Amino acid sequence: MKNLLLFLAFCLPVTLGAEDAPVVPNDLLRKALEWMESEDPARRKAAYSTIQLLSEEALPKFQTALFAAKSHHEKRLGRILSGGRDNAYQELEPVLEELTTERKRVYDLIKIDYKKDASKIKMLRNEVESVDRIYQRAIRFSANDLSPLTTQVEQVAQALVEIETELARIESHREGEDYEPDDSDLQRQWKEALEETYDGERFIKFQKNRDVFLQELSTLAAANKHNKDSAWASASQKDFADLLNQQRAIMGLRPLHLEEKLSFAATDHSKDMKALGFFAHESPVEGKKTPGDRARKAGYTGGWSGENIFMGSGSHASAYNAWFASDGHRFIMFANGPNELGIGPVGGHWTMMTGRR
Repeated sequence: MKNLLLFLAFCLPVTLGAEDAPVVPNDLLRKALEWMESEDPARRKAAYSTIQLLSEEALPKFQTALFAAKSHHEKRLGRILSGGRDNAYQELEPVLEELTTERKRVYDLIKIDYKKDASKIKMLRNEVESVDRIYQRAIRFSANDLSPLTTQVEQVAQALVEIETELARIESHREGEDYEPDDSDLQRQWKEALEETYDGERFIKFQKNRDVFLQELSTLAAANKHNKDSAWASASQKDFADLLNQQRAIMGLRPLHLEEKLSFAATDHSKDMKALGFFAHESPVEGKKTPGDRARKAGYTGGWSGENIFMGSGSHASAYNAWFASDGHRFIMFANGPNELGIGPVGGHWTMMTGRR
C-alpha cells in the first residue's frame, strides 16, 4: 500500500481542489487496475485508497477500472472452478446433478404397478442398479477434500464484495449522501456476491447439494449403527435392515431404524402363520386380526404404515427380492413416510412392518 501511495504522490498535484481537478494519469489508472485485480488483499486495499484520495471528476475513470477488475475476478472464479487436474468440484458436481435426475426418474418407475410382469421387474432392477453406480461414484468423489478449492472461491468472493463496496461508495458520493458500509455477516455478503455470477451461482448450488448428500450418508451411518447395536435383534433381522436401507439410500430415501416392539409384532405374526398353517395379513388369532391390532398388542406407540409377508426361504435376500418383484410390497419398502422397521423371520416365514413416530 505504501508503494502505491508513493506512486500516487508523484502522479498528482499536492491539492485536488474542484477548480483544478487533475486529469488522471494513465500510469496511475493502469497501476490501480493491476492492484485491484491482485489476489493480495493488501494491494487491493491500497488501490481503493487511491480512489478515495481523488476528486469527484476523477471518479468515472476509476469506476470503469472497478468494473474491469470485477470482470477479471469473475473470470478468475471460472478458471478456478474449471481448471486443474483432480478438481473435486468438476468431478462431483455433474455426478450429483445426474444422481438427482436419475433418482427422480427411477423412483417414479418404482411406484408403477407392473402387474408382476417379470420382464418389467427385470428392467426395474437394472434401472436401480444404474442409479447405484452413480450413487457409488458420488460417495467416492464426495470424500475428496474441497477446502482448498473453497478457500480460493472465498478469496474471489471477498474481492467481489470489496469492489461492490467501492462502487457503492462512489455512487453515494455522486448523490451527495454519506456512505454507509454493509456491516452484515461476511459469509452472507460473499454468498450474495457469488450469486451474481454464473459460476458462483453454480458453486453455491453445488455446495448445497453436496451438504445434503453428505447429510444423507451421515444419517444412513447413524441408522446402520443403531441397527447393528440393537442387542435384541437377530442376525437375520439386521441383515434385512442393512439390505433394505442400502436400497433406500440409493434412491435418496431416509433409512429405517429397527424397532423392537414392531419387530415383536412382525415375528409374532410369522410364528402364527407357521404354526397355524395360514398365509395372510388377516390373522385368525383373537386380538391379532389386523396389522394394527398386532402392533398395538406388542406395545408399539407409533403409527404403523405397512406390512409385507413372505414364505419360502430363510434368506433375507430372498424375502427382499420377492417383495421387490411384487408391486404393492415394493411400494411399502420404498415408501417415503416411515422411519421405523419391524422385521420378523421365523424359518421360511417373514413379516415386515413399517411405522413412523
